[in-house]
Amino acid sequence: MANIPNTEFHRKIRSDFKVFLWYVHKYLGLPEPTPLQYDIADFLQYGPKRSCIQAFRGVGKSHITAAYVVWRLICDPQTKIMVVSASKDRADAFSTFTQRLIWEMEGLEYLRPRPEQRQSKISFDVGPAVADQSPSVKSVGITGQLTGSRADLIVADDIEVLNNAFTQSARDKLSESVKEFDAILKPLSGSRVVFLGTPQTEDSLYSKLPDRGYKVQIWPARMPNEKMREMYGDTLAEYIKQLPYDEGQPTDPKRFDDADLIEREASYGKAGFAMQFMLSTAL
Repeated sequence: MANIPNTEFHRKIRSDFKVFLWYVHKYLGLPEPTPLQYDIADFLQYGPKRSCIQAFRGVGKSHITAAYVVWRLICDPQTKIMVVSASKDRADAFSTFTQRLIWEMEGLEYLRPRPEQRQSKISFDVGPAVADQSPSVKSVGITGQLTGSRADLIVADDIEVLNNAFTQSARDKLSESVKEFDAILKPLSGSRVVFLGTPQTEDSLYSKLPDRGYKVQIWPARMPNEKMREMYGDTLAEYIKQLPYDEGQPTDPKRFDDADLIEREASYGKAGFAMQFMLSTAL
């Protein structure tokens, strides 16, 4: 079995997910994560057992969470993770990205699968993992074979899309499908379900998650006005509430400035922009 390194570098990245995220961005040739991205990272690390991240399109919530999946395996290589998306292809892309980080980043050599372990893009093990029916990371579509699996962490990445949220019957089917997560999740104190997404309809699944015990946090692209703040209620991220920006100003200007958001609003239309960038179904 591969030894788990305990160098200063590994102790440092295990101590704080934000540190590892910084290294991932450096490896990918990206700018340092923005303060808003670091805030999402904090919620991933310290959020409750049932969490939902709603952040505007393009903020990078999926790649941040993919880095979080790798970080969880760095902290505990015995962790079992299931990635679920609306389509199998999207789930596989998420899984493939995490696998490439493990194979390509310096310092993660010990996590690479041994010859006798699973190492496909849809199901792979990490080197120190002991033999188990469940792989270290598995990807599956929301309509795929969810039953029979066990996981410490379930990442539901954009499971709501127009195709499965357009009609009431489709939304009901999706709502029933996610209930299967409770049967998959191991009954351990550290087990978690993390939803990532943007609402696709006014009757979005994400708006119902608080009733199921999930803590929803929302990071809109622009500073909300008072009426919108009331609508968000407790779901508006504390980071957004404390920003010293005026109503309508970009919340992450290093990523999308005002001119960029104006262009996107013209392209998406008011209702589309409200859902995709303000995470609001009011229109």
